[in-house]
Amino acid sequence: MGLKMKYLKSTNSVLNFFLILLVITFCSFFFFAPSKYLQENKNNDIAKIELTDFNMYQVNNDFVDMKIEGSKAFQFSDYEILYGFLASRYNPQSKNTYEYISGDEVIKRGDKYHFPRGGIYIKSDRGSFWSEGGIYDYRKEIFKGEGDFIFNTTDGYFEGEDIIYNRRTQNIKAKNINSQIILETEPRKGKGK
Repeated sequence: MGLKMKYLKSTNSVLNFFLILLVITFCSFFFFAPSKYLQENKNNDIAKIELTDFNMYQVNNDFVDMKIEGSKAFQFSDYEILYGFLASRYNPQSKNTYEYISGDEVIKRGDKYHFPRGGIYIKSDRGSFWSEGGIYDYRKEIFKGEGDFIFNTTDGYFEGEDIIYNRRTQNIKAKNINSQIILETEPRKGKGK
């Protein structure tokens, strides 16, 4: 009987050891499992592509439609952030002019460029405006300003809020406009003398 008792005590020790290991293993699944929050946000914070001092070209069927330059860019899964942004476009509809849009920081989602820290739009025919913020829709070719703007042309100086510029029609709309218009002061030749 003494031999049987020794055997049972040693079997219980081994069994207890493995039961304790099993309990520790199951507990570790709950205590050391990765957080769902970290898994969801982990991929969104890391840029897939990073560029410095870059030039990109967007081409349509006939020619280079837009050239984009910048000092730094980050591409994430559903948006891009561009720093030192400058885009130039040729506009054959408006006396063959070039148009430029720039901003310190630009967020691109799809075909829309968001200018949270302001944007400057310059036309080679001497018209330009600055907007406190805004969104440029590449496909619709419309810039919708957010906040104050200042618009300069050879004909005058305008300021107001929420400028909307349609590149295709060359129309500009805004709210609360104040202007200073430059009138011609020299008399026309052939009259009066």
